[in-house]
Amino acid sequence: MSETEKAVNVRTGESADVEVPTAEEAYVAALLREREGYAAYGREDRVKAVDAELKRLGVTRADAHKGTERAVTKPRERRGTSR
Repeated sequence: MSETEKAVNVRTGESADVEVPTAEEAYVAALLREREGYAAYGREDRVKAVDAELKRLGVTRADAHKGTERAVTKPRERRGTSR
C-alpha cells in the first residue's frame, strides 16, 4: 500500500500530501514496464522470466493490470490521395 508523505511546493510554500509507492510497488511497476517492452519486441523468453519474478512476488495478472490505464486512439482519417 502506498505511503503518504507531506510535501512542500518550493515556489509557493503550499503543503500537500503526496502518495509515495513502497519499494515493492515500485519494483513491480518496473517489472511490468520491462515486460511490456519485451512483449512488444517478441522476446518471449524474457517475458517468461519477468512473469516468473512477478509470480515469486505474488503478483497475479489481474493484480498487474488493476489500476492501469490504456490510451485508445482513433484510426486516422484518410483525406484523399496526394498522387
